[in-house]
Parts: sequence; C-alpha cells; structure tokens
Amino acid sequence: MADKADQSNELLQRAYALSNDEETKSLYRDWAQTYDETMLEGLSYLTPCKTAKLLSDYEDNKKCYILDVGSGTGLAGQELAELGFNKLDALDYSNEMLDVAKLRKHNKAPVYRKLILADLNEPLKIATNTYEGIIATGLFTHAHIGAICLPELFRILKPGSLFATTVHKDIWASNGFKNKVSEFEKEGIIKTHYRQMGTYFKTDKEPQGFYIIWESLK
Repeated sequence: MADKADQSNELLQRAYALSNDEETKSLYRDWAQTYDETMLEGLSYLTPCKTAKLLSDYEDNKKCYILDVGSGTGLAGQELAELGFNKLDALDYSNEMLDVAKLRKHNKAPVYRKLILADLNEPLKIATNTYEGIIATGLFTHAHIGAICLPELFRILKPGSLFATTVHKDIWASNGFKNKVSEFEKEGIIKTHYRQMGTYFKTDKEPQGFYIIWESLK
C-alpha cells in the first residue's frame, strides 16, 4: 500500500510541476488508464465527491444541463450522476482522459451526453448561455489553467446558473482568481454563495484550498 501511495504522490507532483503544453499532454496520456486508481485508492481523493455534493446542495433542478470542465476521467460526473443529475457533458484537454470518461455508466446509461475536446486558454466553441451549471474539480491548481478562462466559462452559463469548483489556496491570488472574482462581483457578473477552505485528500493535515459556489448573474 505504501508503494502505491508513493507512486500516486509522484504522479501528483509531476502534475503540479508541468511547465508546457507537451508535458501536460504527455502526462495525461500516460496517466489516463490508471488515474482513478492513483487518485482514489492511492491518494483518497475527496474533491469530486465533495464538490458534486456541494452543487447538489445548492441546485434543486436535477434536470439542468451541466458541463464538467476539466473532467478528466469523469470522477465528478460519476458523483453527479449518482446524485440524480443526468444531463452532463464533459470538457477536457486530453483525448485519452475523455476516452475513459466516455465509458462511464450510471444505471447502465452513459454518464455523459457529449464529450468536448478543448483548450481553456482559447475561446470555446460553445454558444453563449448554453449551460445551466458548471462543475470543475482539481482544475484550478498548480501548473494548470488560471483565472484567464473564467470569462469564457461564465459566458456559456445561463444567468442564474451555478458554478461549483475548487481553487487551490496557493494559486488563489497568484493565478488571478482573487482579483478576477472581486472584479466580477463588483460588476454584478457573479455572486459568491459559498467559499470555504477544505481538504482535497483524506490524508491532508490542513485545508488545501477553497470549495466554491458562484452564481452567474448576467
């Protein structure tokens, strides 16, 4: 068990140290088939379950259209499906991760209706006001996308829709989330319903980042 935990931590540290596009694609190409085992068994990963539950606590309409951003293999989508949400799409940067997400089932039905390959550093080929909810777990962390993608993500959300996410404490200010969220709140673009520090892994000795519920107002 110790070996599995060590291997899992090694992969996680590799993810936190990504420095370019090719490294990112290579990591997730290599990791796709063992990602669930690494994160759930090796590291006791909590954020997909906790973030899905948080969204469910604030969203009564289980028929709303939700985009799982940075879906990876679909851990958060699986949790949402088990909570009764059944209109889910997945968006990720890695074809290999989406190939695994495509195989996910709940009650013998696919968890995701549609799989979208996209780079969040670029404009999304998704119409304005398409979705009624967004979930993003583990996306906003070390060596990953920063707040630069928030305008596009809120653009594709319908007014009144919720965005459930996590943001690692170490990048809250440095990757632009603190300033961008403050700006959006002042401009009446979003409202923060919930933001609390919490743990990401069962073995965490202290909170690793924020769990957040935003509402799109415009």
